Amino acid sequence: MAERQHTQFAYRAQKEMGVWDAPPTSAALALDKPASEVRALKYSANGKYLAWAIASEVRVMDAQTQAAVATIARAGVLDVRFSPKGTYVVTWERFSKPADSEANPNLSIWDAKTGALCGAFVHKSFGEDAIQWTDDEKYCAKLVAGEVRFYAPEALDQPALVLRVDGVSSFSVSPGRSPSVAVFVPERGSKPALVRMYTVGSFTRPTANKTFFKAENVEFYWHRLGTNLLVLTQTDVDNSGRSYYGESSLYFMAAAGNFDCRVVLDREGPIHDVAWNPDEKEFAVVYGYMPAKAALFNHRAEPVLDLGTAPRNLVRFNPHGRVLALAGLGNLAGAIDLWDRKSKSKICTIDAHGASLCAWGPDGRYLMAATLSPRLRVDNGIRIWHYTGAMVLRQPIDELFHVEWRPAPAAQFPQRASLSPVPQGIAVSSPAVSAKPAGAYRPPHARTRPAADSSSPRSLSDMAERKVFGGGRIVPGAAPIGASPDMLAKAAEKKRTRNRKKAKDVATTGEAPAPVAAVALAEPENEVEALKRVRQLKKKVTQINALAARRDAGEALEANQLSKIESRSQIDAEIADLLTKFSSIST
Repeated sequence: MAERQHTQFAYRAQKEMGVWDAPPTSAALALDKPASEVRALKYSANGKYLAWAIASEVRVMDAQTQAAVATIARAGVLDVRFSPKGTYVVTWERFSKPADSEANPNLSIWDAKTGALCGAFVHKSFGEDAIQWTDDEKYCAKLVAGEVRFYAPEALDQPALVLRVDGVSSFSVSPGRSPSVAVFVPERGSKPALVRMYTVGSFTRPTANKTFFKAENVEFYWHRLGTNLLVLTQTDVDNSGRSYYGESSLYFMAAAGNFDCRVVLDREGPIHDVAWNPDEKEFAVVYGYMPAKAALFNHRAEPVLDLGTAPRNLVRFNPHGRVLALAGLGNLAGAIDLWDRKSKSKICTIDAHGASLCAWGPDGRYLMAATLSPRLRVDNGIRIWHYTGAMVLRQPIDELFHVEWRPAPAAQFPQRASLSPVPQGIAVSSPAVSAKPAGAYRPPHARTRPAADSSSPRSLSDMAERKVFGGGRIVPGAAPIGASPDMLAKAAEKKRTRNRKKAKDVATTGEAPAPVAAVALAEPENEVEALKRVRQLKKKVTQINALAARRDAGEALEANQLSKIESRSQIDAEIADLLTKFSSIST
């Protein structure tokens, strides 16, 4: 049997970068690493090249042999991308505009083999949608001044095609052999938002059109063939007040224009994630308030499989579409459920606590989760599991910024009819166990002291209770721990005696117990302090008036409340005295 194709991943951290053969080999590759910090790292979509940027230049190497291919002498590059076939490298530097001249071009396109500059543009921010390519690399597209301009890579000084749609704010070019472009126009006044689709090169009439309200921005999710599109609409504010993150809806559109609809979701709340099955015309959605619901829908946007309810916010199909990962990352606990799409059953649940990235390897057998900085600056590293749930690699890396798999066609890794077990000879790792036993939180000032026994008292009331009863804390309404029947009877008798004495005193004198004398306050030394004191006393008068009104209405007040009402004359006298001493006070 032919040797199985190896997979690979690369990472960059604060102090290093590295390239590894992924499981089942799991070994670091020899690499001519740069001495300075790597600012960006990216594989080409076909897996042929790996590029990284340092402060002074960008280097391109052969991902298979690790041989140098080209060096681009461009300083200050912060991000790197490839065209779909790896023919061109796209670099981006921070936008700058001198006061006495035009903005400097900061988005550049280079030949990947020679490092020659093909063209440059001005672009303030960079992301996946900054410059988009058709799969055949015939055109690259960019949004400029409210219009989508398509450039031929060999002539980047002038656009070859221009799509003009009034008010367009974003666009997306589809994958596939016959590419389409979708444009989004947000709401304006009473006019609804809209998404229109055109065939690239034929902009006379749109092939599909969809309008909707409550859409300030959108995300586009194309099927890998480019035949269907999911549009996730979002608003910044939820007018109902139920969600801090705004409102979201999901719409289905066919590129041919023969079908479109809103995807009906049976649970209120935000839409957390959407993903197409790469092998079938179906998609998965995670939606609703936590714990969120996950479900599969067919190519007519009809639900076909309920994947249950759990605290999850991310969904990923493996490249063959056979295994589905439902993850709860970010602020959630980090659990990942793996489902077998064929048998419609859950395979296992993985504990990936602290992870901020989840991605399938190109072979569809291994799932990677990584804890990245700066979101978390502790426990950074890479973990990889076989889809049976066995952890096969755990590699801690300090201040890990980025990690990604080397892309490869899924056809290179044929799937068996049944899910394969963990390969023989591979080392299965056990989750790391903390050397410190888990326990209650201890404040920083107490961490250097010996840990107190859990049975030791933690407050003065605890000490008093345990001194009397020799046991744990007293729960109201329950007998103290360790109290004997004789001790309980004596305590109850003492309480009854105190209550009888208090009632007898009130009956004899006809007055409630005298209030505790207030602590005398220092005499104000100037008008500012006197004014503050007068305002405090007037606030007490307001409270006394409210208590008096409740008493006059027939409400039974507590003894301390009655005492407070009786102190009204003293407060009034103090106010008058202060106003006399400091006659210039304006209240």
